[in-house]
Amino acid sequence: MKQRHIRVNKEAENSYSFAVGDELRKSFVSPWKLPFLPFSLTKRIFFHRRTRATIDALPYLVDCIFVYDLEKMRLSDQKSFTNQSLNYSENSIGIGIGNSLIDSNFRHSISTRREMGIEPKEWNGLLENFLLGIIRAYRPKKFVFVGKYPYAGLMSVLRKCQTENGFYWIHVRSDNETIEQRSKKFIKSKPFSYFTDHDTIVRNTIFFDYEPSDTVGKQLKSNGVNIINTPEHAEYLALQHNEYDCKSLLMRNQTIFIAPNAQASLGHIPDYLLPNLVVCDVERRNEMILSVVAFRKNQRTRKPPLMPVEAKIDLWLN
Repeated sequence: MKQRHIRVNKEAENSYSFAVGDELRKSFVSPWKLPFLPFSLTKRIFFHRRTRATIDALPYLVDCIFVYDLEKMRLSDQKSFTNQSLNYSENSIGIGIGNSLIDSNFRHSISTRREMGIEPKEWNGLLENFLLGIIRAYRPKKFVFVGKYPYAGLMSVLRKCQTENGFYWIHVRSDNETIEQRSKKFIKSKPFSYFTDHDTIVRNTIFFDYEPSDTVGKQLKSNGVNIINTPEHAEYLALQHNEYDCKSLLMRNQTIFIAPNAQASLGHIPDYLLPNLVVCDVERRNEMILSVVAFRKNQRTRKPPLMPVEAKIDLWLN
């Protein structure tokens, strides 16, 4: 069964007190119903409880809602993160606060307070109602805010929802005081730079968790690839033992060579990681390594980010 979605809990019409009060109101409006009040109250509470249980059991509709405070994100921020983060899942949607500086596929957007020219209290009320409507409509599994400062309207949304289900904050150049005060309301918070900074992987290097032959070493050397002893820094890894977290290595954009019998232990691998997973028989491993290295060197025109944004988000959210 799918994990339950984020739910809006603190709404008057969804409370037991509202149900009881509504039945009392009906009885006072129609006095002939007063003798039946104990029965009508019992029936109303029973149906209310069943309705809430039905709503709670509904599956989520989208994996994640990303809310971007575009007013606080520079052009370079949006280029390096926005569209990449939406690729985290095919079933994620983006919500923009303000105007985007790049071409992005946002499902919905809301104008900033400055664009509307209204008072902060009024704008935060609009933002709260807007986000609550989005949550009710899409029933997200996770909710990620990307911005410098979680607005009062957003914090009110957190208070009205079951936050243990999945509210996250990626803070964009926020000051330490704001992070300390506001991050407590989120399950996790992380600086924006964590997702956009490049990793310390050395190009044209390979790690073996076994002793390679001298012939293979010389052939790799002739292709400009050096053997190193630190797997966390190697571009390629030839592995025959099961002591490594292969999924994490793949998410760092490292290329892994494994035997067919090790593939079952990997579990589900997202499609965007498969180009870096090479499964080959032990007898053909050396030939395959040399072939892949030579092909990559001929194809490479520039150095891409080593660990993609969507992989870092996947690791962080899960």
